[in-house]
Amino acid sequence: MDDRDEVSRLLARVALRDAPSFEALYRLAAPRLLAVALRVTQDRAMAEDVLQDVFVTLWNQSLVAAPGQHRTLAWLCVVTRHRAIDLLRKREPEEPLQARGEFGEESTHDVPAEGASPMDQLLANEDDAQLGRCMGRLEDEPKRALLLAFYDGLTHMEIAARMQKPLGTIKAWTRRSLMRLKGCMEAMA
Repeated sequence: MDDRDEVSRLLARVALRDAPSFEALYRLAAPRLLAVALRVTQDRAMAEDVLQDVFVTLWNQSLVAAPGQHRTLAWLCVVTRHRAIDLLRKREPEEPLQARGEFGEESTHDVPAEGASPMDQLLANEDDAQLGRCMGRLEDEPKRALLLAFYDGLTHMEIAARMQKPLGTIKAWTRRSLMRLKGCMEAMA
């Protein structure tokens, strides 16, 4: 029995969810299918993704051959090639980090990082910790009024209604709390 007949037999067994046949099919066909995917993608990681996708689909959905088409190693190669092409089409175009100019000079394209730099993140975490310590020094009700204003976005009138306190008291608490926070943060800096 040659490889083509063996692959057809194993594919029929895989359709019946036979795990040992699936393993044998993988050992037999994976090197050739990886080579097909690698030739199309020119990238080993992408080729491995294609190979995994083909085998996962084989196991989960039992790929169906077109009418009149036999499920052979050649058929698996075609399926793998099409999956690789599909993956390339879905992929975002990449801008090379290095390029050659009109006169052969090399230039490097620097991609700005998304998000804050490590130093900015460290300073923000430190500021958060300082703010937390300063907030801990406020009395409970003024602190709650301040949190309702800044985290929940409530107006002074809405805070007064929610806390059942006079509007003037809420305004005074908010102003005094902000002044105390400012002084505390400046003292810690």
